[in-house]
Amino acid sequence: MHGRSHVVIGAGPVGRAVALQLADQPDSFVVVIDRSHSALAVAQRLLGNLENVRFDVSLGPSVLSVQARSLIMATSWRDSRVLVGKLLHQTHEAGLHTPIICVGRPSPGDRDILRVPPNGPPVVLGAGLEPGLVESLVSLVAAEIKDIESIVTHCGGIPRIPEPPLNYALAFGRRLPIEQRLALARIDGQAVTRNRFESVSQLFVDGVGLLEAYDDAMVSSTAAGAHPSIPTLRQLTVRWPGFADGVRMLHRLGLLSDEEIEIGSARLQVKEVTEALLSRRSPNDDGDQVVLDIAIEDRQGRVGRWTCILRSELQERGISSMAIATAVPVAAAVECVTRQQLRGPIHPGKAALADVAAMALEQLRRSRIAVLAERATGLLETSTILGAGHAKTKDTTRGERTSKPGTADLPQGAGILSSGFAGSP
Repeated sequence: MHGRSHVVIGAGPVGRAVALQLADQPDSFVVVIDRSHSALAVAQRLLGNLENVRFDVSLGPSVLSVQARSLIMATSWRDSRVLVGKLLHQTHEAGLHTPIICVGRPSPGDRDILRVPPNGPPVVLGAGLEPGLVESLVSLVAAEIKDIESIVTHCGGIPRIPEPPLNYALAFGRRLPIEQRLALARIDGQAVTRNRFESVSQLFVDGVGLLEAYDDAMVSSTAAGAHPSIPTLRQLTVRWPGFADGVRMLHRLGLLSDEEIEIGSARLQVKEVTEALLSRRSPNDDGDQVVLDIAIEDRQGRVGRWTCILRSELQERGISSMAIATAVPVAAAVECVTRQQLRGPIHPGKAALADVAAMALEQLRRSRIAVLAERATGLLETSTILGAGHAKTKDTTRGERTSKPGTADLPQGAGILSSGFAGSP
């Protein structure tokens, strides 16, 4: 293992994308760790020709002895929470302040969060797309534009082509996002809870089509204290129409219950069987895309909107659009936390992480592994990060290629970045 390596725990699609993004940085070494030999074999097949990436099946004491540059949990919070606690204790005892970056969404009120020492190593509690980039963008907008009355975000990874019965495909992770739980929002200065999938609205996005949206993504730390001067703050998840109705129907039919049934010699929960059937991937997968939309209104009634569509150029290498949209802000969070020398628990809505959005968007605009389309209107046209100067109406970079460390092996088609909206897929 090289000294001062970034350590990525989890060799799934997100872990692979994070490793690729970090390996692209000058003088960077990455170690990818996973207990699953099969997951590690896939990662090695896809990334093994990058000279500054290594693979291992165990997280040994050597990680701490070389003072890793960062420890990145590219797994769900449920899969990483115990390990985070152990690493936090070990680094704190060793007098190290190695950043621990968690991609997964912490559970509200999780006791492990409360145990993070305020002056100990920095632990980012949600550093992917959402929580992560979306909250950082909200902080960025709130800092740039005064007297905001409302900010409503829409975010989601969806298939390029809807796939019945839910018009959704599992881009990464092991669980479909169909759990019944309370969603959070702030409306007219009041904290609001409602059942997930309860209030479904519509959103039309040029270049994608008509989508549905529902309150879903806000974490409790954002609802409790982020940007208290903004009366209305909502974070909605987007899906193709029919998703919310389909999930509600599954619940009404009892197909997502915890009840156990016998299948052969095994006892499985009904919801496990349902999810296994619904998450099977089609052999003719057309890939996914990420939609990110921010709408604001100030106290004079003036409005603004910024919409971004991201599509991976590396689908055939097992790196989805969602994985890229998660990996880029993770890498930006590592840089931001290190540069600012932050300490203790860092929730995604913290204003200090606003720089993550600026860094991530700049990296995406220069990316050789994604196609990015964006458009700003109204108040957000004046934003230095989201404004019209960044949302070009025609492609000025198509065909350009640059030599960047760690990515010389990318497919020929990966050297494309387009700004501006194309037709529907």
